[in-house]
Amino acid sequence: MAQVHPVISTLSRVFDMPSEFIGDELQLRTVNSWDDLTAVELQVHLEHELGTTLDDRLIERIESVGQLRAFYDERLAELSGLKAPEDASALVPARPAPPAEPAAGPPEAVSELVVGETGISEVDPVRGRLAYRGYPIEELLGRTTYEEVVHLLLRGWLPDAEELAAFRARLAAARDLPVAVAANLTANAASSPSSVLRTAVSALAVAAEADADPAAHIGLGERLIARIPTIFATQQAARARRPLPRPRPDLSHAENILHLLGLPRDPERVRLVDLCLILQAEHGCNASAFAARVAAATGADTFATITVALATFTGPLHGGAAHQVIDLASGDTDPRTVAAYLRGRADAAAARRPVSYAEEDPRVRPLRDAARRFRGDPGSDHVLQVLDAVRTAAHPSKGPRPYLTVDCYAAAIYHMLGMPSDLFVPMFAAARVAGWLAHAEEQRAQQGRIHPRLRYVGPRNLRHVPEQH
Repeated sequence: MAQVHPVISTLSRVFDMPSEFIGDELQLRTVNSWDDLTAVELQVHLEHELGTTLDDRLIERIESVGQLRAFYDERLAELSGLKAPEDASALVPARPAPPAEPAAGPPEAVSELVVGETGISEVDPVRGRLAYRGYPIEELLGRTTYEEVVHLLLRGWLPDAEELAAFRARLAAARDLPVAVAANLTANAASSPSSVLRTAVSALAVAAEADADPAAHIGLGERLIARIPTIFATQQAARARRPLPRPRPDLSHAENILHLLGLPRDPERVRLVDLCLILQAEHGCNASAFAARVAAATGADTFATITVALATFTGPLHGGAAHQVIDLASGDTDPRTVAAYLRGRADAAAARRPVSYAEEDPRVRPLRDAARRFRGDPGSDHVLQVLDAVRTAAHPSKGPRPYLTVDCYAAAIYHMLGMPSDLFVPMFAAARVAGWLAHAEEQRAQQGRIHPRLRYVGPRNLRHVPEQH
């Protein structure tokens, strides 16, 4: 029997297709199972077969099985020293092969793998830029409200005056909670606000109409955006044994949050909340956004999609760790001792930054500047002094800057406004739900399955040996 070419064997595994059906003329993108994740999986298999790293955009430039076989043979010959390097590099520029012996230590996180295309936001870590649907974030700050940014993320454009008024009216009309959900929040007043929020979002699905058509996904998403502040404010009121102020339809989203929490809502505080909401509304395909896309790709409804995103977001390596820094900053910590405290924690902290900006995260400076201008409670200056000490201590000359996270400065502002630290993650989620909904809707429109595979590295061919009694 003739030996099957490695490319054919790989395609047979990836496509789950008999090798005899895979000829040189087959166009890769005509295979029913083809999608972005299939392309990634194919490239990973090829890199494993060749024992080298390939250009990230290799599969984009190859259309047929014949072209892929030709590339494979050229690259294999190059790596074997049988041909001049330019033969293969004319098609795809080569990267240096990895060392034969992998470096000791834990495996790197899968954080730079391109798994698809998006028109929602552009995160440029090299230039330190962030844009929502083509608008640099600096272009939106001070010129738009959170409601306008939500409309941009969900609908694709900034609303005109009439569209904005209609959108605000829809949000205002949806802020009240079903009685059963409010009762459950009161009964769980002592529980973690993040856990209660996740449970409440699931509970809202029971009372909601089915969202089978595409328009309903956006409508139910808008209702979730309106209700999430009411959810955590209801639990906070029950915890403090005070009556919950009813949502007010005449207030903006930021004003309503402060109103529900019983906090002052003067223009400066409202602008601060709006600033935090806008800057945390979206940040590319991070763990929670990817989780939302995975759920949406299966056909899961809006509530299930956001519940999955919330569960992912609350992890300490994602959105769930900023309150620890603020707890440190708001205590009796001496800013002069911060460097020593962090020295043993820098490696763990670095893992909390999935996107390592070469320059400072573009969202940090606006929040840091706003926090410095604002004078909240008497401890505000101390909080900022400790944060500045953290920033200085964790500012290495090379590599990621682990503590320069937008969440830390947003949490500092929320602390200055009088919010308890266990509300920081729900506040972050209240902002980010807009991005999750946008990613879920985009994934539904792309109609692509997300089904990555894991390379098995465990033992093989084990045999069961019965015990001798």
